Amino acid sequence: MIGRLWLLAHGQVRVRVTGASLPRFLNLCARHSLILRRMKRTAWNELYATLSVGDFRRLRQHMGRTGCRVHIVRRQGAPFWIERLRPRVVLWGGLLLLIALYGVMYTRLWAIETRIDPRLPAAEIMCQLDTLGVRIGTPLRAIDVPAIRWRMLQWQPDITFFALNIRGNSLTVEAVGRKTPEELLDQDAVVKVVASRGGVVRTVRALEGQPVVQPGDAVSVGDTLISGLVPPTREGGGYHLTHARGTVEAYTAHTVQAARPLQMAKKQYTGKVRRQYALVMGNKRLNLYIGSGIAGGTCDKIIETRTLRLSDSVVFPVSLVIQSFAFYERETAAQTVDAVRGQMLSRALGAVTEEIDGTVTDHTETLCEENGAAILRMTVHAVEQIGAEALDDSTIPEETAEDLP
Repeated sequence: MIGRLWLLAHGQVRVRVTGASLPRFLNLCARHSLILRRMKRTAWNELYATLSVGDFRRLRQHMGRTGCRVHIVRRQGAPFWIERLRPRVVLWGGLLLLIALYGVMYTRLWAIETRIDPRLPAAEIMCQLDTLGVRIGTPLRAIDVPAIRWRMLQWQPDITFFALNIRGNSLTVEAVGRKTPEELLDQDAVVKVVASRGGVVRTVRALEGQPVVQPGDAVSVGDTLISGLVPPTREGGGYHLTHARGTVEAYTAHTVQAARPLQMAKKQYTGKVRRQYALVMGNKRLNLYIGSGIAGGTCDKIIETRTLRLSDSVVFPVSLVIQSFAFYERETAAQTVDAVRGQMLSRALGAVTEEIDGTVTDHTETLCEENGAAILRMTVHAVEQIGAEALDDSTIPEETAEDLP
């Protein structure tokens, strides 16, 4: 296989030799070390053989002494392919352009994707990366990932994880922010459980502390449900303070009021659509339209960017931006109370469900029209956990304190 590739690289010629003196022709080739391969004699005066380009040129110098004729049947190999392609200037120019484009694409940064925590200032981080040289068109070898990471962690102390992932000619910026710790009460402090919402107590489960309410009691916001002051549990015992823990379920009621105008502005699209095109090459934009935008009329603007990609990680530094403007006219549409009832009830119930730590059991509502608007008044009944921890300022009674060791 390697020998065949070597012959094709240097070129070879398939010839047909005719004449009455074929033995003289073969003796000539042997005397001058001309190698004939794949010989095939088809008649007493006809022979097929394959020679290298060099041997074929040397054979032409001695053909007059053999009385035979040599006809070229087929040419093979790189020299003949190059000779055939030499006059095709456009093809060679395209090949050189492709090589240059390959070098530009795979040696520079042409796409940046960000995965930055919403708690972090994304615009400030990208501006700082630009200062460090991370921008479109930057040579990939000039991006020192460890040094940039170290610098960004210094500039942004709220970042707990920062990474620059380079794949092909694309880069992904990942940054995770520090979570704000929730305020926790001191575990050694005296704590009580109070009502975060008013209602009627359903169940009380005290893990630590002394319950001061029982099922059926009505409580208001801030009332103590489980006290951190625990009375004596046996004869001769004393009061003691603790960190109260537990849950208290209660029947609660939530009042919701919402309004919605019945005269709604509606978009009526005219079917007229205008498009503007722009080319983005690297970080340069070339507008293929005159002016800065669409003037006059009411329209929706839709921007679409199409980037030519070889794969997910290899992109061409050219993008086509399409701006579509769909024109419409505003029309006023009147709605009835019954038409908006379902949507208003769904939104109101959803808002209450997100606020409560429990389940909705029932609701009552009234929906009426007032001054051209639909007015919803709703009462939602629920069972929810209303206990919340708070510092307890209770003190041990003086008469009991004297008995403590």
